[in-house]
Amino acid sequence: MDRITELPTFIIHHIMSYLSAKEIARTSILSKRWCLFCISFPILEFDQCYFLGKAITLMDISDEKKFMAFVDASLFRFCKLRFRMQELRLFQSFLDVKGSAPLLDKWIGLAVDNGIKDLVLMVHNMTQEDTVCILPQTIFSAKSMATLSLFGCRMEQPSDTTTISLDSLKKLTIENVYINDQMFQKLTSECPSLEDFEISACWGLKNLCVSKAHKLKKLAIYTFYEDIDIVEIVVPSLQQLTLLFCNGEMRPRVVKAVRSPHLTKLMLTSVWFMDEEFDRFISKFPLLEDLLLRFCRLPEMVKIASNQLKNLHFNSCENLKAIDTDTPNLLSFTFSYDFNPIPTIAMNALCPWKLCFSCEGNLDMHWYLRLKKFLGVEKQIENLKLSLETCEVSFNLDELSGCSPSLPLQVGTLELYANVPLSDYEALLDGVFQICYPRTLRVSTMFEEDKKLIEWLYEQLRNRDVTCCNPHHIKYCWRHHLEDIKIQRYLQIEESFVVIEDNKTFADSKYMMDGRYPLTREVSEFNLDWSVPVSNDEQC
Repeated sequence: MDRITELPTFIIHHIMSYLSAKEIARTSILSKRWCLFCISFPILEFDQCYFLGKAITLMDISDEKKFMAFVDASLFRFCKLRFRMQELRLFQSFLDVKGSAPLLDKWIGLAVDNGIKDLVLMVHNMTQEDTVCILPQTIFSAKSMATLSLFGCRMEQPSDTTTISLDSLKKLTIENVYINDQMFQKLTSECPSLEDFEISACWGLKNLCVSKAHKLKKLAIYTFYEDIDIVEIVVPSLQQLTLLFCNGEMRPRVVKAVRSPHLTKLMLTSVWFMDEEFDRFISKFPLLEDLLLRFCRLPEMVKIASNQLKNLHFNSCENLKAIDTDTPNLLSFTFSYDFNPIPTIAMNALCPWKLCFSCEGNLDMHWYLRLKKFLGVEKQIENLKLSLETCEVSFNLDELSGCSPSLPLQVGTLELYANVPLSDYEALLDGVFQICYPRTLRVSTMFEEDKKLIEWLYEQLRNRDVTCCNPHHIKYCWRHHLEDIKIQRYLQIEESFVVIEDNKTFADSKYMMDGRYPLTREVSEFNLDWSVPVSNDEQC
């Protein structure tokens, strides 16, 4: 017996909500009852590319009219049933923006009248003229709508006879939308239930102010235009804040925030802080647990003191000379740096470190010394990446050992990306192993030239010469302390790993996609077993 078909309609619709639009359409041919299930399904999705089976750039005005007729008929048929509309997803490109506007207004009106809860509207203007689809103002009267996602339209202020009545709206996402300062502030202040707000790549804003959103918990601002001069956040209820500036040179902007005692996660990208601004800004969030700083301009000396902070991330933040943290409960520390000189660091937390350093200039003794000093602060370095692109490795190993007589540091995994002359390979390896002894050395290659380093490393590590040193230098020479080595090779394809069979090259492998090789790296892992001498400090 077909017991599924006999289930109540609301249960059938719940099951269908886990299916794709294509799968739902296929169920309509099972029987008349299943056809009715499809017609009355309260989640309506209309995708122009899927419906026409062609890319947006290949569509003409007749395609647009055919799709709009289908949407219009489907919505009319659903609304005749007098069912409540749970969700409407519309993905459409417009060749005739002005001619299509009345139908779009009609569809949004029907959705609002049928108690729409979730609306996704993604429109794309295909014409060369400066015309953008204007968001129908009937949307502002959707009292039952809980989530709203908009892309590619123009949001204008409501007329005198229209008020914003989005009383149930909890999540709002606007991307590539034109919106001015007044409309932005009105929108955020007149949605009393708003908890999650994301704005991305919108234009028309100069002074972005978020205030009077008394229930707002998550705020994400991604700006891809240089127009915004001031960002002001007056939301004490915030729990998570993301602020990203990009597209163009980083420049000073006014970034203000009131004290947010509940904020636990802060992510900043390309934000310019003057000397004292950073300290004042961070002090607004006393319960901060996660702090991520990417490409920011920070003061030369960064001090962070917090008993609550658990995760701290620095990624390519310029102007840094010293980091001083008093964070005893820190659980993870990630640091990536592309500039010279490498800053100093002081930290009192015992947590795993993940580090990445780049050097594109002269690889001299001072760079190695500063790197070793940075690493020496922590004994739990989980992962270290070194990206070295230089035309010259200019340091003396004896001089480096004399300036830094301490033993090499223990590191979990060392990922090495090196683009140096073949004649400098030995000096490069000696310098790296004077800094640290990794349990795993990982080297990846994409081009034939890169494989020279792999081959050279294999020979050096396998057939190391232990007669290279006099007795005085044995303590500091890595060749005398490397006891065993195991090698594994695999292909890394789009973040997945495929083991290479013996005697099989990349060209022989059968990982072809549509006649083309995917983005692939050949990775060699050297698992190293070290016999590390005991330092005087450890003996004491």
